[in-house]
Amino acid sequence: MPNLIVLFGPPAVGKAAVGHELAALTGYRFFHNHLTADAVAALFGWGGETFGRMVKAIRETLLTEAASDASIPGVIFTYVWDLRSDDETATMLHYAQLFERHGGRVTFVELLASLETRIAREGSAFRVTLKPAHRDAEAARGRQIEMAEKYRMNCDGALPLSYPHLKFDTETQEPNAVAIAVARALTLGQDGGKT
Repeated sequence: MPNLIVLFGPPAVGKAAVGHELAALTGYRFFHNHLTADAVAALFGWGGETFGRMVKAIRETLLTEAASDASIPGVIFTYVWDLRSDDETATMLHYAQLFERHGGRVTFVELLASLETRIAREGSAFRVTLKPAHRDAEAARGRQIEMAEKYRMNCDGALPLSYPHLKFDTETQEPNAVAIAVARALTLGQDGGKT
């Protein structure tokens, strides 16, 4: 009965850095969103109907299998979630239910950082290593501005789903400190809160 931790927030908020640290602490499998997005983009390019459909299909297959694999203690999944989108919220609910059906616990961890901080993080060595599409830091910075104008990627209040919800500001806390706090909350079985 694997558990699911969804790390969400805008690009460059620290999802991959926190997820990497959290996987090391918990033994959970780290499944960052670029593992599927980059694979699909290699064939079909970024964006568009085919890209979206294929990314969704691959994630569905992999998460469905992981949710039923008793040898996996848990999955850490990162996602840039447009909280204005009913379709994306339905997708997050669906992923959560995959794990719940097999007895897993689901926790959403929201990460926050200012647009200025996120723009400054583009081009960092860790980010480029995990996400080759971000090698062009200037283009990635431009996408940051576009996405901030187009999407709502943080809750600004309650999570639209009824699951435990933790929040962390990654401008004031290092990835390892956030990962430790998340691991402690999970061990203690806390229902959420804000730090």
